[in-house]
Amino acid sequence: MKFIPALSHMVPYEPGRPLELVMREFGLEHVVKLASNEFPLPPFEEVKQAVVAALDDLNRYPDGHSTDLRAALAAQYGRTPEQVAVGSGSCELLMLLGDVLLEKGDEVVFADPSFVVYNDICLRHEAKAVTVPLVDHTHDLEAMTAAVTPRTKMVIVCNPNNPTGTYVPAAEVARLVERVPGDVLVVIDEAYNEFVTAVDSQEALELQAAHHNVIVLRTFSKIYGLCGLRVGYGLCSPELRGALDKVRQPFNVNRLAQAAALEALKHGDQVAERRRFNAELRTYLVAELAAAGRATVPSEANFMLVDTHDLCRPQDEVCGALLALGAIVRDGNALGCPGWARVSVGTREEVDFFLEKLASLEAPDEGGSS
Repeated sequence: MKFIPALSHMVPYEPGRPLELVMREFGLEHVVKLASNEFPLPPFEEVKQAVVAALDDLNRYPDGHSTDLRAALAAQYGRTPEQVAVGSGSCELLMLLGDVLLEKGDEVVFADPSFVVYNDICLRHEAKAVTVPLVDHTHDLEAMTAAVTPRTKMVIVCNPNNPTGTYVPAAEVARLVERVPGDVLVVIDEAYNEFVTAVDSQEALELQAAHHNVIVLRTFSKIYGLCGLRVGYGLCSPELRGALDKVRQPFNVNRLAQAAALEALKHGDQVAERRRFNAELRTYLVAELAAAGRATVPSEANFMLVDTHDLCRPQDEVCGALLALGAIVRDGNALGCPGWARVSVGTREEVDFFLEKLASLEAPDEGGSS
């Protein structure tokens, strides 16, 4: 069997280790997962009820156009349903953008490091990934603008950036959009937007409304706690949404996901409370790490980079040692951040458990030389 050439350069996405597998492998009774940027609380109670109510119809296909969900999103953001695309997570929409825009030899500009899927999109279509190094862990939008050429089809800005958590002010993103040619799509990936406390956090929506070549991507996976159902959305021009509709799979958002997302949109007050919850625990985690002499990268997301350079062992061994102790965090080496671990913001109990296990790695070995 002969596969497409691009597959020789691709590797499967490597998700965080499931709790159950880690417990079995290491014989642990308690494990905390802070590796996958998941929200630590379950979905809203009303959302769970909506999912249960939809169970009796699982023998029927879902609405293939996600009509009610697109209408609700359009109403929330002052758009028409024709300006709303939905997908099985925002990752699907990213892949679909590659399907409708990229051919062999085209270019995509994005930061390095940033979300790993961006590079996968390029490999899949034999496009060139034009990566621009971060400066102080943050997007260098001036350099990204300068990297645009006649071959550029997309510029992707992950804001807040994954894996660093850093946030670019809306005015800087606007300057990039104004300087990029109108036939280049600017993708503003805001998967973590609902965690942002900056006052300009919603201005990308206004930017998108004023520019036909901008799409804003968001998801129900993070603050809404629905990553197990996979549903994301994009706000864009009707022309782009129509193109995405041509290449998506039929019934790409399942019945339970549509029901859950539709109900979740009704609870903006609870979203605001979750944002405060995350910000308070993020501040607590940073303060506790600082008190222990450990640096972090300023984050506006529900995760942060934690400096582990001083632990005198390879980075993968740091994360492996934490894993064996029951604290699952993400190895920065795999994310383009050697010497750092990416740690999600959990509950107070989960954060304290992680801090305890990290401190045990910092302690000198008994019997060691002084």
